[in-house]
Amino acid sequence: MQVGKIAGIQIKLNGWFIAVILLFTVADMCSKVLLVFSAVLLHELAHAGVALFLGCKVREVELLPFGGVARIEGLGAVSSKTEMMIAAAGPAASLVLAVLAYLGMIYTDTWADIWEFYVKTNTMLALFNLLPGLPLDGGRILRAWLALYMDYGKATFFVASISNCLSLIFLGVLVYQYMTQSTVNVTFLMAAIFLYITAKSERKIASFRTLRILGQKKAQLIAKGIMTTTYFTVMNRVLLKDVIGLFKPDQYYILLVVDAECKLCGTLSETKIWEELPNKGLYTKVEDFIQ
Repeated sequence: MQVGKIAGIQIKLNGWFIAVILLFTVADMCSKVLLVFSAVLLHELAHAGVALFLGCKVREVELLPFGGVARIEGLGAVSSKTEMMIAAAGPAASLVLAVLAYLGMIYTDTWADIWEFYVKTNTMLALFNLLPGLPLDGGRILRAWLALYMDYGKATFFVASISNCLSLIFLGVLVYQYMTQSTVNVTFLMAAIFLYITAKSERKIASFRTLRILGQKKAQLIAKGIMTTTYFTVMNRVLLKDVIGLFKPDQYYILLVVDAECKLCGTLSETKIWEELPNKGLYTKVEDFIQ
């Protein structure tokens, strides 16, 4: 559900988030509804603000029970460092809000319960989002860091596996509480389902990221006229998919293709790869691109 715009960014409420608001309202906790709403909104606007500052375009922000999603155009093609900065902005903003609320609780004599609730809300929001699972901020930071040293797809698979482990942990705690206290923690159940489903989606999306990077980078090079270039020396019988998985968004790559005796067979640019990729595919040997 769309609720308005802030600085041109469309704000939407996810169905799960609306359900949480209704539960708080039925429990006669309207003031807490507004506090939760503001905490999640400011968390996501921090992501959006840093993304805008770094030159990305933010389409919309959708609020979820455990945070939200700032839909940023071209996020899949930004550098790892940029992705880490955008991901870290949300938890950082939540922790700052928690500190400010704590100071308000200490130095004012009014609204003690409200200050305390806001401290807990922002602290839990920050800590939960810092868990190293996708699509949480901690998972995105970890994946971006791993992508500095390995293929983006492998980094995604690794962090998505952590997400599945976190889902099992939440389910384990859920079962334990039910066995010992005869209670069902709905929050843990929602978190387990949420992490499992979204991690599965992240695995699928990762396979298309390299293709998006190749397409956008050619346009960037033409527009800017200059880009930092990295050279790879590649054996001629290596499959293309094993090479372009190493490509980073902020570098232009030229391959020096050599044979079994390490003699130069030819050179291959990213532009050439992009032009020939639709016809030859990812499972073609590098030598077939220079013939």
